[in-house]
Amino acid sequence: MNLAPFRDETLAYRPRTTPLQRTRLAARALIALVAAPSLLMADTILAPTLTMEFSSAPLSPGGVTVLTITIANPNPSTTLTGVGGFSVDLSPLKMTTFTGLGVSGCVGSNGAPPAHATTTASSVITIDPTLSFGPGNSCTYFFDIFLANDAALGMQNAESSNAITSANGGTGNSAQAPVTVVAPSAPYLTASVYALSIPQFGKTFLQLTPVNPNNGVLTGVAFTDTLPAGLTIVGAGSSCSEAVHTGTSTFNLTAVAGTNLISFSEGILYPTNPCYVLVQVEGIELGLQTITTSTITTTNAGEGDGATTSITVFDQVFQDGFEQP
Repeated sequence: MNLAPFRDETLAYRPRTTPLQRTRLAARALIALVAAPSLLMADTILAPTLTMEFSSAPLSPGGVTVLTITIANPNPSTTLTGVGGFSVDLSPLKMTTFTGLGVSGCVGSNGAPPAHATTTASSVITIDPTLSFGPGNSCTYFFDIFLANDAALGMQNAESSNAITSANGGTGNSAQAPVTVVAPSAPYLTASVYALSIPQFGKTFLQLTPVNPNNGVLTGVAFTDTLPAGLTIVGAGSSCSEAVHTGTSTFNLTAVAGTNLISFSEGILYPTNPCYVLVQVEGIELGLQTITTSTITTTNAGEGDGATTSITVFDQVFQDGFEQP
């Protein structure tokens, strides 16, 4: 018996959708597709980010620089807590910090900059995991750094001990800050007088200034100045500006009254502690007296240019063709 005409057709039945139904289904699928990433991100909290950078100014041994550490919360609507948990050891670079923590560059709409628990112990900067950053907030911390006189030349890297962490956003990235230490260039001298002309046996001051053009220390600095026969030394002294968190400039100065030799030797000149020499001189012979120093030498930066200046010693009885009272 042939049962084919009586087979069950229900399995082959496919309901048909109208164009309007198909449009509605497509719209729902599109909405779900667009919403899925945002829903996923809403459940994901991003970790904090860390960047470090030295100032771009050239740096030589004995110089100063600034290290910036920037921490940011990349989340647009979530506060990160327990942020920090890393340190930066500067001792391998022979660097030390010489100021406390400063906070700058904070952005965002969460009010005051985040509280911090940051300590510096000579060469180690420690940022404890206690910071709190509001949505989209970031802060830059500035540290003034002194580079030792015997620091190595070439590319150096300051590194965070580990990646930055947070209590609710997980672990972020570690960071490096490269810096290039260069050899210092030679110094130079400047010379000036307080009065361009003086009467015979009158007095004025000669100022000699060794200039350190580097962001670094100069050692073994030396120069001499033999005054012309028409001038003699009355006395001499020196002055240095207040040292700013670095070494203090020192040198030996010889300028004996009644002689004409000025000697500057064994000088150590820091960029933040400039000095000058002031010598009182007396005009003992008439005419133009030209003062010319030697070159200025160092033990770590070669030889630089000397300086010249002049004083005219005039007759105190006759000046400009007229007898003076």
